[in-house]
Amino acid sequence: MNARLTTLLHALRCPVCAGEALVFEGEFEGVRRTGTFSCRQCSARYPLQDGIADFLPTGHPALTLAQLTGQWKLTATVYERLWRTRALSLLSGEAFPPAREIGLLLDALEPTFAEDGLWLDAACSTGYYGRPIAKRLLEQGRTASLVIGIDLSLAMLEEARAYANREGVAEAMLWLRADMSALPLAEATVRGIACGGSLNEYPDALAVLKEGRRVLQPEVGRYFVMNQLDPPLIVRAALSSMGGLTFFTRPKLDALFEAAGLQKVTAADYGKLAITVLTV
Repeated sequence: MNARLTTLLHALRCPVCAGEALVFEGEFEGVRRTGTFSCRQCSARYPLQDGIADFLPTGHPALTLAQLTGQWKLTATVYERLWRTRALSLLSGEAFPPAREIGLLLDALEPTFAEDGLWLDAACSTGYYGRPIAKRLLEQGRTASLVIGIDLSLAMLEEARAYANREGVAEAMLWLRADMSALPLAEATVRGIACGGSLNEYPDALAVLKEGRRVLQPEVGRYFVMNQLDPPLIVRAALSSMGGLTFFTRPKLDALFEAAGLQKVTAADYGKLAITVLTV
């Protein structure tokens, strides 16, 4: 069996019954990945088509406006090209190019790359974090390692797949349409989690962080979180009412991490930008 598939099957959990006995029928070689994941406990089936698996068995959860706009093909097309590569410079008020951000991400996750395993790009959008992680794993010859990109938006997952194919890292990646507050993964199965900006968009950030803690491996696991801190009152009120966004001050953010059972490794704030590295 394909080594990356073996790693994945050891970690998957059925979102219907929480059973951990999933099997796969189909093709899972290189970037040609199509077939069906099936739960031997409750017989639920999850289709995999061209590298994207659908693990939303009961359809979409309720979406905020911010999450709803992420479903649009136009948003997925322009997200990285027009916004993501400039976002941190705008939020921090200083030069913060993509190379600096990705460098901080990879440095934070470096301890997790010592062995094969799973990495999670949480609410991945176009896979902005997952792709450099996959590149690092490929460079290190990690043939049994896999980066899972999870998002509610099929349009974003398709865009992420296209980027990964162009950059030659798709072999080390798989995309799941799934809910971050109910991850289809067993406990302590993920070596590293990367979350780029989505903490402000979750309807229940604490539930999502608790799920991250549940799947993160103790001690070696690292959780990299980048998010926007509390903007001025007028801006916060406008954005929250229009998009369903939530903002945190650093004390509130730290309290949220603590409530989720996560421990800070490092924390740094740059203007309205917060970068935190956590562990269990």
